[in-house]
Formats: sequence, C-alpha cells, structure tokens
Amino acid sequence: MIVKLDKCIGCRSCEIACAREHSPSKSGERITADTRKALSRISIRTGLTNPTDAPEMRPRKGKSKTAITTGKAYPIRCRHCDDPKCVEACMSGALIKNEEGAVIHDPDKCVGCWMCIMACPYGAIKRDLENKIIVKCDLCLHRDTPACVEACKTGAIVCIVGEKSERQNESIAEGSG
Repeated sequence: MIVKLDKCIGCRSCEIACAREHSPSKSGERITADTRKALSRISIRTGLTNPTDAPEMRPRKGKSKTAITTGKAYPIRCRHCDDPKCVEACMSGALIKNEEGAVIHDPDKCVGCWMCIMACPYGAIKRDLENKIIVKCDLCLHRDTPACVEACKTGAIVCIVGEKSERQNESIAEGSG
C-alpha cells in the first residue's frame, strides 16, 4: 500500500472505514451500539511543522527534505516493513510476518507490553487500552481491497501488490516517486 501525500486532504474517510471494518457489526449505523469500541488502524495527522514530528516523514539517508510540506494532512499506517522491528520486539509471538509480507497481529497471544509500539519507527501501532492489546493494520486480508483504500476518494491511498510497495511508498512519501 502506498500513500500519495500530495493527494491526502485529511478527510479521515480512511480512519472511519477502517474503524467500521474492524468493528463487530461492520456497520456505520450500528457502530456506536457495538459493545467493543471500534478502533481505526490508520491515523490522519495534520500540522506537520518539523520533519522530526512524524517518523515516516523523516527523509531517508541521501534523500531530499523538499517533499515535506508543513500543515499538510498525512496518514500514518503500518508499512509492513521488510525487516519489521515490531516483530523482532514482540516477546509473546503475537506479531508475525506472513508469507505474503503482511505483519499480522494475533490478539490472543498479545500481552500488551507495548514493546512493538516502542520498536516501530513509524508510530503506526496503536494501543487498545480497553482490551490491553495493540491494534495495527492487517491490510484487511479478509477483503479484496483494504477498507481505507476503498474509502479514499482522492486516490491518496493505493494498494499495490508485490515486493516493490515499501520502496515505492518511501519514494512517494519523500516526493521522488
């Protein structure tokens, strides 16, 4: 999945679609009646004034800082890294990288130690304080297209299948792709 920063308008449609998709009822009308709070696995942040405010916005070694726009909305989500530090930090085995390259969370194994949150360089893992576990993007593996991608009306979030997506994500986030 890649994010085209120049197309994100901060409408939060991706957050709502993600929360709805991961709610028990999967219904926008009944989401408030669900006994379990629906949590989005993607976040929109705005008001970036310094590249160091958002780890995913930090320029990679040898890349230009010119793509960083102040005051611009940008989504934060799991990048399903090639070498995921969250999986390495997970002491309970609740996080694994599957054969398709997705970093998957098993809530039944999670002990809520938050080590993965501290290890993630992108700030993409959230706390579910109610259940004392983490939540993170699962790429909606049960769907053909992730809910956030379907909900994004500007085309800022695009799903690309294949091993090039992480590198393309970095280049687009930094404005060179």
